[in-house]
Amino acid sequence: MKRIPALFLTLFLILSGLSGCQSSSTVKAYTDAQKDEAYAYLLQGLNQSTTFYADYQKKLSKPGITQETQINTEALTIGAYGSVEFSFNLASAYTSQLRLVYQVAPGTLLSPILSVNINGKSPFVEALSIDVALNWFSDTSRFPLDSYQDESLPAQTVDTSIRTLDFYDTLHSSSQPLKFEFKAGDNTLSFTNVSSSPLTILKVSLMPIDERPAYASYSAGLTKTTKPNRIVDAVRYTSKNSSFVRLSSYGSPSVAPYSVKTKLLNIIDGMAWNKAGQSVTYTVDVAESGAYALAMHYLNDKTDFQVFRSILIDGVIPFKEVQAYAFDYTGGGAWRVEVLQDDNKNPYLFELSKGTHTITFVAESEPLIPALTTMRNLIAHINAFALDIRKITGRDIDRNRTWKLTNFLPETQKNLESYKILISRLVSDLSIYANNGTASSALSFMIKALVKIDKMLENPDELPLYLDDLYSATGSITEMLGNTLSSLQNQALSLDSFAFYTDKQPIIAEASFMDVASSSALSFINSFTSKKYIAKKDPNVLNVWVNRSITYVDTMQKLVDQTFTAKTGIKVKISVMPDVNKLILANATNEAPDVALGLPSYMPYEFAIRDASYQLSSFPDFWETVANMPAGSMVPYVLNEQVYAIPETLDFHAIIYRKDIFENIDLSVPDTWQDVINLLPELQRYGMNFYHLTAGGTALKWYYQTSPFVYQFEGELYADNGYSSNIDSPETVAGLKFMTDLFIKYAIPEQVASFYNGFRFGSLPVGIADFATYLQIKNAASELTGLWALAPYPGIKNKEGEILRWDIVNGTAGIIFKSTKFADNSWDFMKWWTSTETQTAFAYSLQSTYGPEYVWLSSNLEAVQNAPIDAADKQVMLEQFKWINDVPRLPGGYMLERGLSDIWNTTVLQGTPIRVAIDRQKITIDREIKRKMIEFGYINPDGSAAKPYVIRGVDWIQAQIDAAKEN
Repeated sequence: MKRIPALFLTLFLILSGLSGCQSSSTVKAYTDAQKDEAYAYLLQGLNQSTTFYADYQKKLSKPGITQETQINTEALTIGAYGSVEFSFNLASAYTSQLRLVYQVAPGTLLSPILSVNINGKSPFVEALSIDVALNWFSDTSRFPLDSYQDESLPAQTVDTSIRTLDFYDTLHSSSQPLKFEFKAGDNTLSFTNVSSSPLTILKVSLMPIDERPAYASYSAGLTKTTKPNRIVDAVRYTSKNSSFVRLSSYGSPSVAPYSVKTKLLNIIDGMAWNKAGQSVTYTVDVAESGAYALAMHYLNDKTDFQVFRSILIDGVIPFKEVQAYAFDYTGGGAWRVEVLQDDNKNPYLFELSKGTHTITFVAESEPLIPALTTMRNLIAHINAFALDIRKITGRDIDRNRTWKLTNFLPETQKNLESYKILISRLVSDLSIYANNGTASSALSFMIKALVKIDKMLENPDELPLYLDDLYSATGSITEMLGNTLSSLQNQALSLDSFAFYTDKQPIIAEASFMDVASSSALSFINSFTSKKYIAKKDPNVLNVWVNRSITYVDTMQKLVDQTFTAKTGIKVKISVMPDVNKLILANATNEAPDVALGLPSYMPYEFAIRDASYQLSSFPDFWETVANMPAGSMVPYVLNEQVYAIPETLDFHAIIYRKDIFENIDLSVPDTWQDVINLLPELQRYGMNFYHLTAGGTALKWYYQTSPFVYQFEGELYADNGYSSNIDSPETVAGLKFMTDLFIKYAIPEQVASFYNGFRFGSLPVGIADFATYLQIKNAASELTGLWALAPYPGIKNKEGEILRWDIVNGTAGIIFKSTKFADNSWDFMKWWTSTETQTAFAYSLQSTYGPEYVWLSSNLEAVQNAPIDAADKQVMLEQFKWINDVPRLPGGYMLERGLSDIWNTTVLQGTPIRVAIDRQKITIDREIKRKMIEFGYINPDGSAAKPYVIRGVDWIQAQIDAAKEN
């Protein structure tokens, strides 16, 4: 038995050795000359009209301008999507930085974004998106408490005073302001506001290049003498340049303050302080002038890789060594104290005079920018190369053919060799920032990519057989490069405190073992005794159950306590509803809440038809309240000309397409479904296709996947009296036939496991995206930044030439239960919750608390206009919201949804003629509608009408809203 552990140990060492051999043999050493040659070859193959800043910088040759040169003569306001141009003359050609003196308008919530052109051309890619970062203030001296005595995030206020801006791009590619080159003689400099936030430009200047001194020069004459220490709690910041940077409650005694029972805000959360360019500024009072060391209590759990921060004193980086200073990986949940120091462990000294100073910490990625730029260019080149291969092989690659790819693409081997050189150098160049060097898990994807390239280089002629490994499938080289790119861009660092000191470093890195053990035990006990957010009715308050996670409920409760309760005196308890079906049981046992939010669009009708929900339209100001909402979003909530729910959130559908692929093969973005049909042969020739939402999900197709075609063909799904379906009308048949023809005649894919992956890898470069897919591509596919865009949902052109873009989107809704004793208070809450002010505040609070992935798409269109969503994308969404529609609900209507699904399945998958499929389903649907109409008393058993059932759609709802506006 004693030999078994030894055997396992021997096996482990052998495998470790093999793994190490593979890693070391795969990553070959290449010289700088070989790297430069491969990179130049890559850029030549891309033939890009505009380069990245990292490449642009290398070509700068003109001397720096020697003094500030103002080029404007008057103040100008640039409105949303507006432009301004300045003309000026220079005696010589210069390199300079740019500086603005500007002011944003009151009420601005989104940072303006400027696109810069010099002499009619954008000098580099990053110049297309210059970030005019807003400055945000908060009162961090004390934090408000919610109803559970947890500390809440403080309110954020935008600084609208006159400010100075040095130019950085939205990705913060440089820790110093961007440099621009101007020619001798006449020049033009133009700014285009590519956001919805206006700004006033007071002054534009060309500035001398700001070069910071080395520490040896800065520290000459500085000596460390004993002075009082100054420890600063990281949560007591003065300002920040991103509303997404947030405070958080970290559950560990290693940080302060800390409590087992309540949530105390105690750190700057690295999950939100993770993007280059985000900064936090503190005000520090120094008791005595002197030279101080700086220590920071931080956590970096970015796996086995450093993150970077620049340190500014009074707005200036004092010396080069603290420009993008590296902070080592600490391990998951481990806190460390970093004394800013040189390679010999000698602390850097900062000269601080007596009085008030500001210290700013800026997230940086500049040391990684050359590598990240190379990765982006590699991905672009591989995608273009793969497309060239597709042009030769066609859609379906013949795996039994003897391929001679180099006869058609003689550059094949050179391409693969260049990829290998560049990826190998990426691994070796980046390894200096990883604790484990080239064996770092942060670089493992690139090691695997090299193994695949070596396999391809064995026989480049057979590359078509490995095309999926190159660019299109899960585990492909482009996917691995993209994953590495996303990972390395993340600059998450959590900060608990920092200290200026002269003698002994005063911060303790980790709590003692006993403190941690005691805290863990108490937290475990408290998890059983805490009653926070539990869905249980309290008779003394307004009970609101929410069908969302604790993430949303926690933010809602804090917002309610700070605003609604403070203003009205109405106490509200918001609880998590873990299962929406619990509402049905609660209603049956008289335990229903007063208000329920986050309900799927089908559910309010089920309560309304059973007389369990309140008629919201009976409130005299109902139609005024919903005036900012799309009329079509209320269609499912109407029963006999009464509205029983209020829309809370929306979804949206739009075309999303790969700009790089469309430009490469000269395709036009489709505007109508006929345009889509015309596009398909060209796409399919290259092995690509168009994605429709019907191809996603399960075999059961929901209304949003089938019925938009019916409304675009001006059909209806029900008879006017609601007693039967209308799926056999000529217009409805035409819509359903067109839907199935897309899959049968035009061969768009019938089933797609992941549109996100297909879009990312280029096999589905265009399709219909919903809001979730949009956010996934935007936040997870960083390698596609700038390479995709949204376009309007395709429609059908009617006889008058208007393009009908009707679409079904299933948002969520809120209802008031009829059993409530606080109907007026419940309606006051609903009005407050859906108001522009509240929805805007909630959207920003959610993102500032949990990050940019948490985008709240309100049903209030004014709130959407204010929402932190890219301006161009927002315009597409707002335009599409005009075309929101839905299927009216009626007893037995669920059978119509199933019937439409069966029509698609039997027609597309089984080959049933469309008319036969419709006729079969009509019998089943009408039978079920009749049965349910009898059950609810609308039809007598003999089939005669017992009482009218009135169906109202989007036109009727819009008429009610228009009438309320007129009154």
